[in-house]
Amino acid sequence: MSYITLPEGSSTNLSRRGFDVLALTGVARAQRSRRPPNILFILADDFGWNAPGCYGNKDVATPNLDRLAREGVRLTAAYAEPQCSPTRAALLSGQYGARTGVFKVIHEKEPPNTPLTIPKANLALEPSVATLAAALRSAGYTTGIAGKWHIADHYAAADARQLHGGRYFDRYGFDFASPVSERQFREDKAVTALTDEVIGFIERAGERPWFAYLAHFTTHTRLAAPRELVDRHAARGYRRTSAPNARFAERPTAEYLAMIEHLDNETGRLLDRLDRLGVARNTLVVFTSDNGGLSRMASMAPLREGKGALYEGGVRVPLIVRWPGRAKAGSSCDTPVHTIDHYPTLLDAAGAKAPAGHKLDGVSMIPMIEGKAPPRRQALYWYTPTYTLMYGRTPCSWIRAGDWKLIHWFGDYLAPEGYTPDDRTYGKLVTGPRWVLYNLKDDPGESRDRSAAEPARAAELRRRLEAWWAETGAQTPTRNPDFDPAKWVQ
Repeated sequence: MSYITLPEGSSTNLSRRGFDVLALTGVARAQRSRRPPNILFILADDFGWNAPGCYGNKDVATPNLDRLAREGVRLTAAYAEPQCSPTRAALLSGQYGARTGVFKVIHEKEPPNTPLTIPKANLALEPSVATLAAALRSAGYTTGIAGKWHIADHYAAADARQLHGGRYFDRYGFDFASPVSERQFREDKAVTALTDEVIGFIERAGERPWFAYLAHFTTHTRLAAPRELVDRHAARGYRRTSAPNARFAERPTAEYLAMIEHLDNETGRLLDRLDRLGVARNTLVVFTSDNGGLSRMASMAPLREGKGALYEGGVRVPLIVRWPGRAKAGSSCDTPVHTIDHYPTLLDAAGAKAPAGHKLDGVSMIPMIEGKAPPRRQALYWYTPTYTLMYGRTPCSWIRAGDWKLIHWFGDYLAPEGYTPDDRTYGKLVTGPRWVLYNLKDDPGESRDRSAAEPARAAELRRRLEAWWAETGAQTPTRNPDFDPAKWVQ
């Protein structure tokens, strides 16, 4: 124990003032120790569930993501939407696309001649709905975004930041928006520059807790990574790509593996900076992806298909959460979770509240992160009433409840037999509605339809899915009277 010695002749009042100062200092330290955690949310692009080494990748090492998993928890049944915009909208709203209307990529056009007419989509998620950053700012956080945006107006945050008189992102609750875009740093898709931007934002935050949303452009095509890394993987025997948008026959290429390695290296540099700044122990770090990996770039096996597909390979993503003192280090959790769960989780961690009247479809993952019993939830849902022919998807919706997954195609289906992901229309058109049931525990590759063997279960899941459509306001695609089968895209 240490003692304070007062100078000889000090008055009692001086002594009292000295102890008052010490008391106030102790209170300040206690307040800092109780301050909410900083939040670093890293969202990779098209980064498949099995891309990190800690999820089984044997083609390329990811020591920094593996370290994050050793120091945190790895969620092995984490889900997103099949594509970019719906996932990003779900993150920032805490709501399903069926509710927000952002159920498709906002700049992606539908094919002109299809059997069904899709419902009208919301192509710009409003600030009144995308409220995650605003809710954290209201709780005292300084907030920043760097990288990809793609829920309204522009693909990159850098291209939107000057709209509305330079207050575009202030409307969404962000204090800072990075001016860095992928176009400026084509060699590595701005991975290094965006990491620098987030480091700068963190260093400027001062004493306030901060929320940094780092939305990388990698590993989305175009394939691009630092030349020395590409050369290294080519020297290991991996072929160089002949197409910047990837070819199924060449996967995985040296460029793709270099993209993963570069992202891992820069993630490690960011984590090291947290250590050097002395803030790592009070920082909640999340690493995840916006959808499954692109099947032209990498196999998602044993899961079926990849990005854009309704099957597990299209929607299963890596999810690693590190929160020193709270996350159970080195653990894993197989409870199904979804992107909609990040919003309530981050608010729960921050001691923040959603805006009044803002409905949350997700649940807090903190009990799972801490190794406790997960919250009760009946099911997870998806609604994709669009045509995304390059990924073999026609209008459909599905539910996962426990180990069971029921898929409904509203009026047509693409049979993939005889096709590869290099075919822009991935599958042969089969018209008519369709219901399929899979047991994901016994059949993670979704190869055996159990609907005929489990009619009662299929009927119950159908009832719940249809009730969810009604509750969220999801609209059913309608028959297109002008559809001409002779003009179907092939």
